[in-house]
Amino acid sequence: MATALKLEISFCAEFWPMKPFVDSGFLLTLLFTTSGSPVAWNIAHGLEGPILLASLQIFTTENGLRRQIEAKGSTAAQRALAAAALQRFRWYCEQQVFQMIPLDYDIAIQLANQWQQRLTKTLPGLLLLWPALAATLAATHFLSF
Repeated sequence: MATALKLEISFCAEFWPMKPFVDSGFLLTLLFTTSGSPVAWNIAHGLEGPILLASLQIFTTENGLRRQIEAKGSTAAQRALAAAALQRFRWYCEQQVFQMIPLDYDIAIQLANQWQQRLTKTLPGLLLLWPALAATLAATHFLSF
């Protein structure tokens, strides 16, 4: 029985590879040391293949980290943490731990808008957009903190 299950899992992985997608909160938990980082990395290590990112995430992550580094109000410690996170982020992208995937943003935005119209309370846009992007790319996993 165990052999049959392994064959089935192997067959499925070959034809339907994992497509994990993360929201920005999960991504930042991987880049900074937080109380959730060990759990996030434990989950990430259990995934096969790269963690997929939208170009919007790559842009906003780099932009936010660079702004933190350059902010006059940032302490030296905050700038150092942001610089280290930016360096890790670029290295993970280079090593294809994170991989940008092309997405159809119009479809994702339309889906997020449909969900928003069904809600009784308005949520921040990105709380709807990230899962809509995951659904648009047919992600096998959506990881969110």
